[in-house]
Amino acid sequence: MKLCATIAAGLTIALTGTAMADSLTVATWGGTFTENQRKAVFDPFAKESGNEVLDAVYNGGLGQLRAMAETGDAKWDVIQMEAADLVLACEEGLIEPIDAARIEAAAALGDAISECGVGALGWSVVIGYNTEAMKQAPTGWKDFFDTATYPGKRALRRSPTHALEAALLADGVDKADVYKVLSTDEGIDRAFAKLDTIKGDLQWWEAGSQPAEWLASGNVVMSTSYVGRLEGAKGEGAPVAYNWNGSMYAVDSWAIVTGSEHVDLAYDMINYASRADAQAEFSSIHAVAPTNPEADALIPADIQARIPITANREKGISISDKFWVENLEDLTDRFNAWIAK
Repeated sequence: MKLCATIAAGLTIALTGTAMADSLTVATWGGTFTENQRKAVFDPFAKESGNEVLDAVYNGGLGQLRAMAETGDAKWDVIQMEAADLVLACEEGLIEPIDAARIEAAAALGDAISECGVGALGWSVVIGYNTEAMKQAPTGWKDFFDTATYPGKRALRRSPTHALEAALLADGVDKADVYKVLSTDEGIDRAFAKLDTIKGDLQWWEAGSQPAEWLASGNVVMSTSYVGRLEGAKGEGAPVAYNWNGSMYAVDSWAIVTGSEHVDLAYDMINYASRADAQAEFSSIHAVAPTNPEADALIPADIQARIPITANREKGISISDKFWVENLEDLTDRFNAWIAK
């Protein structure tokens, strides 16, 4: 009887401990990105906090968040978002306002903390290419649009972002003037006209993992891609390389999904992910820039050279959050209609 009582007590303690632990679902960009994020952030945080971190794939836009709001079922707790989507989601009440007083690294993060977001990382989109398919390496967007010299399929993200900027750069618009031109009806028409010239050679990617996979397989010869994905593919021996000329860079932010039942745990995870050591670890295994400047000193010098924004910044352009907040939905409608023609 004593043995049974002891076993029963042990089971009660074990079950109580399990019940006390909580789970947090974090939506990010999938593939090797999330795998590396898990190694650098999610698993160490789970070990330190005693709570489980689940991951989900998010490919941008507001559709999934709107669906959760309509049903009242917040399947995600934390989401990593691009700047324009973050602002629009905040305006619609799809994500929670951030209490900056709860962000432990607030002083270091500075302006990376916004009304509804906490800066997670900086990224760059570059021109990636298959080295085996190229007799000479492309040097910029003019080459991307030159199908005579560089024949073969190309890939762009199925979104007006990146594509319209790339089209204007290829058409000779100076980096400093891209959004000035794109802010006019004539400039938008010009960008779509340039895209028309390669429409028959285009494939459209939606998941961040697709460009590197397509390039590695030879499915396309060139593609826009995130630097971190291409570095991962190179590390696995894939015949891929990239060019920084005309790269586009921006910052993603963490946000808390409205309706989350784990807000306190969400803040805990965001605080962990904002630590200098956690950001340095992630930047060291996936080519992204830290938002906490204290992480810079912890990143090896050889890795610094391939980190977006901090390296080769002068060769790229900063994606205009203001322009895309004001124009994303209208230009997405026009872009989708253009693809469907």
